[in-house]
Amino acid sequence: MSPSPGAPIRRAQPLLGTQVSISVAGLGAKAAHAAIERGFAAVARIQRLMSFHEADSDLSRMNSDAARRAVAVDKDTYAVMAKAQELSERSGGVFDVTVGGRLVAMGFLPRPAAGRPNARACWRDVELLGRNRVRFAKPLWVDLGGIAKGYAVDIALAEMSAPPRAQVVINAGGDLRIAGPGTERVLLRAPVSDGMLAVVELQDGSLASSSGRETRKRIRGRDVGPHFHGLTRASVGTRSFASVLAPECIVADGLTKIVLALGTRAEGVLRSYGAIAHLYSPGRGWRTLGADE
Repeated sequence: MSPSPGAPIRRAQPLLGTQVSISVAGLGAKAAHAAIERGFAAVARIQRLMSFHEADSDLSRMNSDAARRAVAVDKDTYAVMAKAQELSERSGGVFDVTVGGRLVAMGFLPRPAAGRPNARACWRDVELLGRNRVRFAKPLWVDLGGIAKGYAVDIALAEMSAPPRAQVVINAGGDLRIAGPGTERVLLRAPVSDGMLAVVELQDGSLASSSGRETRKRIRGRDVGPHFHGLTRASVGTRSFASVLAPECIVADGLTKIVLALGTRAEGVLRSYGAIAHLYSPGRGWRTLGADE
């Protein structure tokens, strides 16, 4: 028996290094499955374009060639680079996608086949030339892992083309985008035994979460995680957990790294995007930062 138009249809696929699930309610089965297929196709395309691991991705081509010449990339890759530059500007360089060399050195990413990054390179060395072309002023390695997953969720929703009556929930490993007339109850669970917070109502918005606690490693007697302060290149978030609510998931995704790096000093950046952050840290518990609810 086919589900009724009001019953949710949920499917999941392994993408973006996590499990991506898409749920659609308020549509007939055929329309819901077609929309979900479009959503997964969009996520898979973003994965191919922005993978650090694939040699023929836009990201790998930039890392290999953009210090020597302008590299033409897909419009989606260019849009993510532009948003990354915006986040870097607003955070004073705390958010910086040119930390790829640091991630490779710490063993979080594989070493690319060609070239070596300049240790002094930063986001200011990324030049967006227009017509979807990118050039680097110095050799550097960009990693979009701190922002591309949120963008993939946004693009999936856009390409699903679901009507306003449909309730859509896209979840990419904790990066959420919700659209439709209903609200969704979301539980934020920090990776510690007592760290849970319920966000009761999320409607037509996005939420992203980040922490380095579960993926941290011990290097020379210190805990190191996969998130780095763009200015100091120091590891951040090895004990804390941040969730950000924002209109777009790409923004929420990027802001989580800024919150992990700055804590309460991220208030100004959060407010500039109309975003709210829930930050958990041992000893201080949960704190809410950013715009008024």
